[in-house]
Amino acid sequence: MSSPGWHDLIGSIRDAALDGRSWHAVARHVAAEFRSPAIALYGQSLDTVSFKETAVLGIGDRFIESYKSHYSRLDNPWVQAGRFWKPGVVRTEPALQRLTGDRHVLRRSGYFQDWIVPQGYRHSMGMVVDRDAGGYIKLTMYRDGASGAYRHAELTRFQSLCDQFRLLLDIAGHYRLARTLAHLSLRALDHLDFGVMMLDAGGTVLEMNRFARDLADGRSGLSVHEGRLQALDGRADARIRSLLTGRGQSSAATVTLAPPAVPAPVALALTSMAASDGGRLLFLTCPERAFDERLRLLVDRFAFTPVELQLARGLLQGFDLRGAGAAAGLSYETSRWYLKQLFAKTDTHRQADLVRLLLATKSEIHLPPAP
Repeated sequence: MSSPGWHDLIGSIRDAALDGRSWHAVARHVAAEFRSPAIALYGQSLDTVSFKETAVLGIGDRFIESYKSHYSRLDNPWVQAGRFWKPGVVRTEPALQRLTGDRHVLRRSGYFQDWIVPQGYRHSMGMVVDRDAGGYIKLTMYRDGASGAYRHAELTRFQSLCDQFRLLLDIAGHYRLARTLAHLSLRALDHLDFGVMMLDAGGTVLEMNRFARDLADGRSGLSVHEGRLQALDGRADARIRSLLTGRGQSSAATVTLAPPAVPAPVALALTSMAASDGGRLLFLTCPERAFDERLRLLVDRFAFTPVELQLARGLLQGFDLRGAGAAAGLSYETSRWYLKQLFAKTDTHRQADLVRLLLATKSEIHLPPAP
C-alpha cells in the first residue's frame, strides 16, 4: 500500500482537492493502481437527477448520457440497495449478492447487460466517497473479464483510498473556507496606504490587499511569481528570501530595499499571525506609492474630479496655490475657482485647513456587506 504509485495517487487527490483542476490526474492514477481502464468520478445530486462529471476515463459519451438519463435511476440494482449509498461502503457484485441473496441480481439487469457488457467490461467496484447537502461524490471503476474480479487485497486498498479521499476533501473544505475568509478580510484592507500580504509557513503568498498587488506589479522592482514575492534586482531578491526563510528570528523582522535596487524605497516587515499554523503577515510600505494611494483615497472620499485632484496633489506636495495650479496646468484665477470647489467638497474654508484635512485623511477599513 506504500508503493510509489500509491503515494502518487494520494498526492494527486490532495492536489485536486485543493485546486480543483487535477481530477483527471486522479482518475489516471486510480486506473493504474487498480488495473481498471474505466474510471467514473462524479457528483450526483441527492435526488439523483443532476450530475457533475469530475473525471471520466474509458466510458464513451453515449454511455455517459444513457447512464444519466436511465441507469442512474432505473434497471440498476444498485439504485435500490440503500446500504451502498452510505459513504465508505464498497460496492462489488459479491457484496450485492450477499445483501439480496440473489446470485444473478446484477448480471440480469439492463445496467449490466446493456451498459457494462457492451463496453467490454465485466467487473466493477465503487463507493460513495462522501455525501453532504449538495449530494454524493462517487468513484466507480470497471475492468474486463480477463483481468478477473477485484480481489480482497484490492477491496482493502480501495477502502483505504476512499478513507483518505474523504479526509482530504474535508481538509480541503476547511482550507478553502479559510482562504475565502482571508480574502474577504484582506479585501477589507484595500483602502490602506500600505501593503499587506498573507503568507503560509513556507513563504507562499496566499492573499494580498490592493496596495500590495499594485506594488508587486513589476514597476516598483517587485513581483509575485508562482506565489513567491521576488525582486528584479538580485541583491534585493536575496534579502527578501533571507527575510522570508529566516530561522530563529524574532516574531517580527524587517528589511529595507533602497535605490538603485528598486526605483523607490520599500520597507518590508514580517510578523507571525497569532493562532495560525505558521502563517505570517508581510507589511510593505513605500512612501511614493503611499502618496498615490492617498490621492486615490481622496477621490473615493471626496469625489474629486481629475483637475481638482491635480490641484490637491500640488498643495499636498507643499506648493502654494500659484505653484500647485501651475503644476496642474491652470492659471492662477482658475486655480482659485477650483480651490473653492475643494473647500465645498471638504467643508473647509481656508487653504491651511484644507491641507491639514487632506493630510489627516486616513484609510478606513471597509468591511464587506453581511450576506
